[in-house]
Amino acid sequence: MSFFQEGIFVEEANFFNVSEYQVLDSDVSKMKEAIKNALANSVENVWVVVSFGKKLWATLSGTTLEKLEDFKTLDGKNGFQMPATQTDLFFRVLGTDQSTVLDKTIQIEEALKGTFKVVLSENGFTYKDHRDLTGFVDGSANPKEEKKYVAALIAEGEAGANGSYVFHQKWVHNLEKFNELPVSIQEKIIGRTKEDSIELEGDDMPDNSHVSRTDAKHDGVAMKIWRRSFPYGSALERGLFFIAYTCDPFRVDIQLERMLGNTEDQVSDRIMEFSTAVSGAYSFAPSVEDLNKALL
Repeated sequence: MSFFQEGIFVEEANFFNVSEYQVLDSDVSKMKEAIKNALANSVENVWVVVSFGKKLWATLSGTTLEKLEDFKTLDGKNGFQMPATQTDLFFRVLGTDQSTVLDKTIQIEEALKGTFKVVLSENGFTYKDHRDLTGFVDGSANPKEEKKYVAALIAEGEAGANGSYVFHQKWVHNLEKFNELPVSIQEKIIGRTKEDSIELEGDDMPDNSHVSRTDAKHDGVAMKIWRRSFPYGSALERGLFFIAYTCDPFRVDIQLERMLGNTEDQVSDRIMEFSTAVSGAYSFAPSVEDLNKALL
């Protein structure tokens, strides 16, 4: 049996980095050596999850995954857009100490230098009691206990078993605009109470709330994903780096299309009035066994 990458499900970490890379040198042996060096030197209480874009995974592993595609820019109703910034290689570093997370992030970049070029890197943190910078608890709808493995991992018997499809999307918040609103209106936009994170019910839940648009079903099956997002912020920019692990990228696709209003009801997610997607990419986080085989 092959095992998933441990960092996918670690929940005790409170400091994070996601770095995205594009290939500079297409020499396969150099790419494999660089990635192995990047993964070397494990550190206590630091976890690394590596994932690969479609082309790079095919190059390194000699295999293709039917469901793994590059992310394409999505245009929606009311002028909303989710841009594609597809790259090749993705490292997510997480840990319980900010210094060691940064040290590992730098070590990875130095190991990849010359073979890969970093094109996006964002540091994040746990904000208060796992809240987004809007003040609402993030990830409340995550599946619990064993259900998270079913939602996040490719099933045994399928290509890429115990791996996971990963979606990365950086959002920039307009907190000044959002915070001008009364809390009661903010709650209608999100679909949960702000203080206690209780989901609104019945007529209190607008069909254009974030909860309504992302609570999707297809053929009676709930399109659950495993969210590992984190907030980031400075005096210049504040937002959320959205990360989803899923057994099938269709589960992410349907949520994004519902947010954009590209569905029969043409209702879009009000959260996009206050937050703008500025990146978007798909990748594949292979099982440990498949990763080791690909890097031989």
